[in-house]
Amino acid sequence: MEDATERFGQLKDDLFEGVVVEEFNYSGYFDAIRKQFAENAAARQQGFGFLTGSGFDDKLVQELTSFDESLGKDEFFYTHLLDVILYGTTYFSEKVRLDFIDAFEKLRAAHGHRNLHVVCHSLGTAVVHDALAKYYRTDSTPFDNIPDLKTGEYNIASLWTFANVSRLLNILNGLDNPLASTVQEGPLGCTTQFFNLRHKYDPFTWFKTYERDPGSQTFEFDGIRKVNTHDFYEYVTNPTVTMSLLKVILDKQVTDQEFATGQAKYEETSVGGGAPTAFSSRHVVHGPP
Repeated sequence: MEDATERFGQLKDDLFEGVVVEEFNYSGYFDAIRKQFAENAAARQQGFGFLTGSGFDDKLVQELTSFDESLGKDEFFYTHLLDVILYGTTYFSEKVRLDFIDAFEKLRAAHGHRNLHVVCHSLGTAVVHDALAKYYRTDSTPFDNIPDLKTGEYNIASLWTFANVSRLLNILNGLDNPLASTVQEGPLGCTTQFFNLRHKYDPFTWFKTYERDPGSQTFEFDGIRKVNTHDFYEYVTNPTVTMSLLKVILDKQVTDQEFATGQAKYEETSVGGGAPTAFSSRHVVHGPP
C-alpha cells in the first residue's frame, strides 16, 4: 500500500500515523498440524478422521488417509490445500474462529467498534465471515447470557474481503450462508461499509463467486502484473483499491490528478488491463448506507 501511495505522488512516511495495525494470523496453528501430519502417518490418519464438515463423506476421508507417506513430500498440498481442508472441518476450525473473536473483542474494547476496519484475504475471508456471522445476531439481547453482539448497534466501520472464498468454504463446513448471514453492511449486519474485491483472473474466485447486493459493494478489476493474480499485494496496489483504502480507513484524499498519475504508473507495469472492467474508478467508495 505504501508503494501504491507513492505512485500518487504522496508521502508514505506518515501513512499509518495514529493507526493501530493488528494482524490475526492462524498460520502457526495450521503449521503445527501440517508438520505433524507430514512426519507421522498415524497422526495424519487420525487427523483426517476428524474431517466431519458437511462436504466430507466417508469416501473422501478414506482417499485422504490412503495417501500416507506421499503427502509428506507434496509441498503445495501442505502449504495451500491442506489449510483449506483443515479449516473446512468442524473439528479444527472452531479454534481459529474463537481466536479471531477473542482478538476482535480486545480491539473493540480498546478502540470502539466504530473505529474498527477488518481487512482479510483468501481463506481469511471465510474465517472472518464464519466468526462474525456467529457473533453478530439480529435477535441478540443482553439478558440471554450469550456472548454476542446485536446487528446494527455494534457495527464496525468497514469490512474488506479480497479474493472472497467464503461461499466455497461454506460447501465444506455448512455454517451460515454468506449470502444470507449477518455479515453485511447496514442495520441488519455487522459493518457500516462492506467492500468485496476480486480480480477477474483470480481462479480462486471463479467458483461459488461471492457477490451480495444489497449487503456489500463488489469491485472487480483485470490488471495483470504477475502470474499469481491471487497475490494480496497485487490486490491492494491496484490504484482504485489503494485510493479507496486511503479514503475509508486512513481518511486521506487522492485528487483526480494524483489518481491519474498513479493509474498511469500502474499500467506501465501491467501486462494488460489495469482499469476496472465494470465500475468507474470512484465507484467503490461511498458514504455510509
